[in-house]
Amino acid sequence: MRAFAAVCLLLLMAPARAADGYTLDPETSRVRFQLHALGWWPVRGEARAEGVVAPEDERLRIDVRVPLASLQMGREGYRDWALSPEFFWAARHPDLRFRADAIAPADLRAGGEIRGELQVRGRRRVVRFALTGSDCSDTASSCRVQANGELSRREFGMRSRRLTLGDRIRIELDLHLVRVP
Repeated sequence: MRAFAAVCLLLLMAPARAADGYTLDPETSRVRFQLHALGWWPVRGEARAEGVVAPEDERLRIDVRVPLASLQMGREGYRDWALSPEFFWAARHPDLRFRADAIAPADLRAGGEIRGELQVRGRRRVVRFALTGSDCSDTASSCRVQANGELSRREFGMRSRRLTLGDRIRIELDLHLVRVP
């Protein structure tokens, strides 16, 4: 009987299970980017997003990984260039990563600002995204989270083609969350 009581006590003291969180659906979750060549010509790309949204002390922690092998662009030549050492340097850094500061579930639903650390080409920088209000309720089995922002190519070591390619990169996160069973 004492062993049973000890097991029950341990179960009560165990941390929250992963079932309290979400995983990103890699088939529908995307990260899109756009920058401009020659000041007006849009250059766009899109890649798959993977990761989790996990509980952390009454808040939610968002971790996103973007495998650059999934990158798609309008032209194959653009994709080859984007994966080259001039831009993402995918051979050395095959993933982009974003880890958001933990946020309250109510903030995830209401929208606002989301901060976190973005890692590109092995360089980490604090970034801010504008978070759109979501349909993520406490009982939702799935929901969609969207955020967007801008960053500087130079801050991540992408200094080539400065005369023809703009420094500002617009980023859009379109994440489809599925509750972990």
